[in-house]
Amino acid sequence: MEIIKIITSGLIAVVGNIIFYWIIKSKIDKSIEKYKIAYAGIFKEKIEIYRKLLAMIYGLQYKLTQCVNNISDDDFKCIKEKFNTFIDFYLINQPFLSILLLEKLNVLKEEYQQCFEDSYVGQTKQKSLDTIIEGTLQQFKSRNKLLTDYFKSAQEDIVIEMRNDMQIGNKKMKTSFPPNSKNKTT
Repeated sequence: MEIIKIITSGLIAVVGNIIFYWIIKSKIDKSIEKYKIAYAGIFKEKIEIYRKLLAMIYGLQYKLTQCVNNISDDDFKCIKEKFNTFIDFYLINQPFLSILLLEKLNVLKEEYQQCFEDSYVGQTKQKSLDTIIEGTLQQFKSRNKLLTDYFKSAQEDIVIEMRNDMQIGNKKMKTSFPPNSKNKTT
């Protein structure tokens, strides 16, 4: 009789543990699934933000380099609009960007604006000979910044942050290109 009590209590404990395990496992599975869905959406959003930032930076740089010698009023309006869109976009998306990247984007914004203003103001608001010379020098400095890889650092930082988020930054390729002579079959 005592053996039956022990076996019965053991079976009740096992059945209770199995039911408890199923309940806990289903709750954990549901929360993991919710987390996966939320994380996937945020991850996708971050990648889209990075891509748009890169596109905006390249677009601004391209437009500025096209107009660096002679900015018309239409170009001025177009570039100003692109600046405002760029600034609004990265300020709105601050929560998705690292502090380091935000600092880099602020510097980039200031440099773009300075180059833009130097180029445009250098052409339009020169009055005295000193002002003309100073404006022309500033215009050449800005032109040289725009025509070199001065802004490449911010662009590379965005790409590095994207790669880190996608966890592809530290992986090395297994094969080398072009293939080594050791790999060739003769």
